[in-house]
Amino acid sequence: MQNLGLADLIDISTEPGSTNNNHGSYEGDTIPKIKFIRHPNNPEYYCYDASGNYVGFGPNNGLTAPYIQANPQAYSERVEDMLNRSARWQLDRTKADGFRLDAVKHTPADFFGATYGVDKDSSDYGFLGQSQRQFNLTRGFSDTNHRDSLFNTELGRDDAMMFGEHLGQPPAYGSYFDAGMRLVDNDLRSNLNNVLGSPWNGLAGYQDPGFGGFGPDVTVMHAQSHDNDYASRRELQHAIYFTRAGLGLVYSDGNYHAETLGESGGAFPRHANTAFLGQWGDARIPNLLKIHQDFARGYQKGQFGTGDVISYERIDKRENGGMSDADGATMIVALNDDYSSGHNMSGNTSFPSGEYLYQYARGYGSQVGFYKFASELNTVTVPAGSYFVFAPRTPEESDLWKGAGGAPITIYQNDQPAGTVTVSRQDGSDGDPAFNPNGVNDPVTNDFTYQWQIPRVTSATDLRFVVRADGSAENIMLKLDGGVDLNDTRPVGNTDPRYRDNPPALTTDVFMGYEQPNFIRRQWAEKFAAKDTTRNQIGSAGAETYATVIGSAAFNIVNGPTGANDYGTDGGNQASWLYHDPADTVGGTPSGGWPGGIAPKQFVENASTLAVWAKPNGVGGGFKMFFYYTTDGTNPEGAGGEGTGSTKTVEMNWSHNQGGDDWWVNASIPKPSNGATLKYKVGLFKEGASSLYPVSADTVSRKARMMTTFHIDNFNGTTKVLAPHNDYGVTETGLAEGFHVLRARPFLNRAGKTSLYNTYTQTFYYDAATPEGQIVFPSSNGETIGGSEY
Repeated sequence: MQNLGLADLIDISTEPGSTNNNHGSYEGDTIPKIKFIRHPNNPEYYCYDASGNYVGFGPNNGLTAPYIQANPQAYSERVEDMLNRSARWQLDRTKADGFRLDAVKHTPADFFGATYGVDKDSSDYGFLGQSQRQFNLTRGFSDTNHRDSLFNTELGRDDAMMFGEHLGQPPAYGSYFDAGMRLVDNDLRSNLNNVLGSPWNGLAGYQDPGFGGFGPDVTVMHAQSHDNDYASRRELQHAIYFTRAGLGLVYSDGNYHAETLGESGGAFPRHANTAFLGQWGDARIPNLLKIHQDFARGYQKGQFGTGDVISYERIDKRENGGMSDADGATMIVALNDDYSSGHNMSGNTSFPSGEYLYQYARGYGSQVGFYKFASELNTVTVPAGSYFVFAPRTPEESDLWKGAGGAPITIYQNDQPAGTVTVSRQDGSDGDPAFNPNGVNDPVTNDFTYQWQIPRVTSATDLRFVVRADGSAENIMLKLDGGVDLNDTRPVGNTDPRYRDNPPALTTDVFMGYEQPNFIRRQWAEKFAAKDTTRNQIGSAGAETYATVIGSAAFNIVNGPTGANDYGTDGGNQASWLYHDPADTVGGTPSGGWPGGIAPKQFVENASTLAVWAKPNGVGGGFKMFFYYTTDGTNPEGAGGEGTGSTKTVEMNWSHNQGGDDWWVNASIPKPSNGATLKYKVGLFKEGASSLYPVSADTVSRKARMMTTFHIDNFNGTTKVLAPHNDYGVTETGLAEGFHVLRARPFLNRAGKTSLYNTYTQTFYYDAATPEGQIVFPSSNGETIGGSEY
């Protein structure tokens, strides 16, 4: 406490100056501060030599204990000096991105940093000034302003994030902001506790940024904390905190409940009981974090506010400051705190009237996906005690690849799909016994744990990362961990020594760390062959499947769906039909005639190869046909010429015409051994499509049947120079063994407007030390890798 005792604890003198204002034989007594060498035998705790030259923390800084002891003028410290050095040591050793400071009101603001002067934002003075200085030294940032990206979430970040807990004035909040920290927004939390769900208090005004609390540049919004577990209508508070301008946080104890602490008024830390990972079937927080990641950027624009309903937008013009609000709008949020009845959104929107918007909120009652044109939003009823979030439909997974069992991100090593490893994801002991937010198969439903499979890379010398999205994706960017050079290039003018396309500090969170993969193709719908062309289906899942035992000459055909063929409704960009019958004869005559004058069957077993034929209508140029097959008894599945699971593919080629139709063939398909079961499908698609912006129900349907593919090829993860902390500081060579994260961002082509995107994430495990299948995850103490951090 400032100048007061606290629970009989000895006062730590943090006030600037030479006098301790509360130390001595009675409360309020003052004595001079003591100054001495605090760590005479630990030179690794210091980072300057006696002349003031920075040598860094750690055992290799060149300092020795006798040197420290021989230079008392340089190394003697008051307590605040030692605290500053301690903070610097922690930032350097842990590479933390910042600090949360507890109970800052009990420490004078000017202990933390310069609170006035034109140079306060660049000053190294105080606990925070010294911490920011160390952050720059350790992380390699050179910006002299220690606070610009701390107080502005829309900048490229090059400052440590510092925020403090201050639960009410006095002392005034302003001096702590001036000292260089944000504050947890206890005022906003208290106001919303009084307003939300109350029939006597209204929401009007909360559509505007900062209303009811601190401004977006200084707020850290929270519903609960280790001191306060009560939150009125917590679900609506989280919806506000993660969509309005500013920083929000979710408090969690990991679902490990603390016991009651004497004199604390209850458990300490307080029990969170928050479904932060989707526990108890409540997906609202993960959904809000996804919405926050993809849409909650730019500034906040209030649109409508009454007693029960508010609506506001986020507008991002960072790519082009001269664009209109319509061009920069990323989402519109509507929230209803009337728990007895629904209310219309009303109000206006910056989105153009013809923008086709999708409702993204999930996890509660009628929070389901549906579409509305922007001009129709005022007819939307927001359900009782709920919220909606509308935004353009960003690129989705392609139905072609998803239906075939594929994930948006696929990892190949040595041109083969990476194997998998099973990890356990476990909730805390006081959490959800049936923890399984992704709904995977879980034989034991009361052990707080479920099993999840992720790719496992065992050789990183030749990796290929493939990303697939639907036909609306104009571009796809890929990020490995915090940002790794994936493509061996950097844009013109980029001087980053790590060759990152979008290095830290210089780019915003939309692009930071993301690399530009190579474009492979954008294809229209892929049609699969059938013996009866009315059964031609788009997509491999459920399409006509041909099976034979090699050497038997007998076939079993699993028919495709009756009446599945749409006969090519996409302007000539897909085949009208595709015919294949292994027992039927190939029609027409190729150039040069048939050997022996006899046309072959559409499936022929030769000595070491297979010859397969199929016939579409006369499709013209730009089309590709592939033979998808397996020999392990599984159904062949794939799209765009690549298979999922054990499916292999062989490309087929145009052979000759028969009237207005085409015959395609591959006569060099590797023949499985006699007695092996061969299953196969044949697919045909056209490439060369332009991206399709979703402007209607028809385009939404069509884009999902298309597929856009980008890849990084021949990536050697063992030779790359990496910045493991996503900065310009420490480097290491080669991927570290352990968990890594790939993120893909497919972007819409909203010409002249801010980019709109989706984000897909794929965790993988790299372990080159043990052979495939040998890895054992449970450690000797019984703990299991994978837990609530997932």
